[in-house]
Amino acid sequence: MGLLALAGICGTLLREPITALGQTFIDIGGTAGLFAGVMLANISLLPATDEPVIFLAISSGRMGAWSIFLVSAAASTLAGPVGYGLGALVGRATSLEAWVTRTNANLADWLRRRGAWAVAVCAVLPFPFAVSTWTAGMMRVGLVPVCAASLLRIPKTGFYFWLMVQGWGMGG
Repeated sequence: MGLLALAGICGTLLREPITALGQTFIDIGGTAGLFAGVMLANISLLPATDEPVIFLAISSGRMGAWSIFLVSAAASTLAGPVGYGLGALVGRATSLEAWVTRTNANLADWLRRRGAWAVAVCAVLPFPFAVSTWTAGMMRVGLVPVCAASLLRIPKTGFYFWLMVQGWGMGG
């Protein structure tokens, strides 16, 4: 509900500057820029979210709703295996996996067996998705279950997208 309210407030009070910023964003980056922005937000270990990037595309009025949704959902879903791969690289290049195993063998065992469930939870809830996918890669959780869990980003992206579109529409 907060996202809906925020989009409505932005649509009412900041419509012109946000529209101009969104148009510049889409004019410069286009579909590839939207994809890259959503992907980077979803693989970043810094607390980042893809909603502002999607909101800029919505506010621009230069892309169709289905295009924005499909590009955003694809980038968000593919961020799962990309984050997994980055985590696997970090796990091999550092001793983090060995440290987790050494300091908390039960947690390490649980992550290896049930880590895809953690990815699934983070895929649908407002938790940092990258933390779960990187951890899954580092702890060598199965890639196929992580990819399956990443598919849950599609309905999450759809729901958040719908809220932003509704809020933006309320503002104008």
